[in-house]
Amino acid sequence: MPNDRFVAFRSYICMRPDHVPGALKLMMMTRYALSFLLVVLGYNGTAQLLTLTDEDGMTVPSGSTYVHHGAPETDTESVHLTATLNGTESKDVNMRRIELTVQPGTQNYYCWGVCYDAIDAGLLPIWNSLGVHALPMNGGEPVTNFAGYHRPQGLEGTSTYRYVWFDVDNRDDSVWVDIEFQITAVGIEENGALARLSVFPNPSKGADVQFEVDMPALGGATALVIHNAVGQRIRTTPVRSGQPIARLSTEGLAPGLYFATLDHQGRGLVTQRFVVSGR
Repeated sequence: MPNDRFVAFRSYICMRPDHVPGALKLMMMTRYALSFLLVVLGYNGTAQLLTLTDEDGMTVPSGSTYVHHGAPETDTESVHLTATLNGTESKDVNMRRIELTVQPGTQNYYCWGVCYDAIDAGLLPIWNSLGVHALPMNGGEPVTNFAGYHRPQGLEGTSTYRYVWFDVDNRDDSVWVDIEFQITAVGIEENGALARLSVFPNPSKGADVQFEVDMPALGGATALVIHNAVGQRIRTTPVRSGQPIARLSTEGLAPGLYFATLDHQGRGLVTQRFVVSGR
């Protein structure tokens, strides 16, 4: 790839989205599900170089998929992750972005120390951050410089990008996460914004779990879908508008973290995390 494709960048530090001109953040609903995928380009992510956390402080494991929902009319959709170097040693860490599946006609860019300019989807399938933009990191100190950006350009569809962080002196020491931008029509998302889902008791402490559902009247099938921590669907319960309570028996469920999603015709309206803690 010609090097001149890498040199256009804005010379400011991307610490938070309000520092990025033109980046209008619309976090309509964000959730993640762990779905360990086949490794591409030799990145196995087994060496835990650093720990990633989302804006809610939840760990985003290496090798997982983080799903972000947005609207086509939004100028820019974004995901911000905090990176914390594991161990006590200091290391220079750099990264690259890999397009896995992208919606033609959209644009994307990312920030790591500096924020690069947006480029058209497909122009740079593998986008390496310049060597001079590697960040010196100290063990245990969080760094908030990373953000992945997707510009829908008015188009619906799904675009998935793999972001890989690596030790400059040992590139086998790396972690990666896939960020999936699901861009859907605003009508569905507005209904999603009106949907509410509460879970109790949480943690379950040996009891069955109840879900309080509040949503507008929607045409088509709506269900409460339960996933485990590795993204496997384990329960599906139909839900009707006006049905305020849904109950989940925890019998047979292994203790751990689960995700409950109010799903309308294959699109998640709202997601809640809950913990099953034994019967």
